[in-house]
Amino acid sequence: MEHELEYLEGRVAALIARIHELETQNSRFASALAEAMRENAEMKFNLEETRHRVTLLIDRLPKENEA
Repeated sequence: MEHELEYLEGRVAALIARIHELETQNSRFASALAEAMRENAEMKFNLEETRHRVTLLIDRLPKENEA
């Protein structure tokens, strides 16, 4: 019986340690995801700004009948 309790105690300790590892890893993943989402939003903004600028430049080009 004593051996079984020691075994279970070791398993519980290992489980608790694994939970802490996973919590730490989850926190890192959450930070990385937040950073990736921020970068994605920034790139999307830059893309939309570039599209707008290209549209303005195209509009400034002479039309066929003006050439």
